[in-house]
Amino acid sequence: MEALKEWAFSLVETYGLWGLFGVAFIESSFFPVPPDVILIGIVLTPHAPHTAWVATVCTVGSVLGAILGWVIGAYGGYPLLHRWFSEQKVQRVEQLYNRYGVYAVFVAAFTPIPYKVFTIASGVFRFNIVAMLLASIVGRGARFFLVAYLTQWFGREVLKRLDIAMVSLLVLVLLFGGTYAYWRYRRREEARSV
Repeated sequence: MEALKEWAFSLVETYGLWGLFGVAFIESSFFPVPPDVILIGIVLTPHAPHTAWVATVCTVGSVLGAILGWVIGAYGGYPLLHRWFSEQKVQRVEQLYNRYGVYAVFVAAFTPIPYKVFTIASGVFRFNIVAMLLASIVGRGARFFLVAYLTQWFGREVLKRLDIAMVSLLVLVLLFGGTYAYWRYRRREEARSV
């Protein structure tokens, strides 16, 4: 794993944002090193490109990589999924797809859950690729912009004080809590108008 991480960093060191794009692309389908680490490294470097541009490059690379993951799943099917991931993970992902569909992709795109499992599974289960891409754009975009701007605002301290998993969980709770509160508000307003 350390050798892969070093290789990913050398790729970014040599190719800059194209290297980040490449790592984000391959991470969405088969590479185990998350691009967040590299994104943080780029944002923290002196004379880094604008933070929004770095987050955008990472998001676009990751979402395009999700298409490759979908194709791998669609044409490699179950045997490939079982070769890369345990039976328990495959069954769990299938249950999540059957129950939550696009929300499962969004949660995987935003949180530290292995996103590649869901991109490949999307192809295996023939999940609508457009719905997967929309959930990926929102989830990956929210994640990478959040990581990039937290890093810009707090610098190296964000790495010491904040765990990405905890930040992801907090944002999800706020998102679902806000959606639920809005839904309740709308129902109350509809009940009053009747």
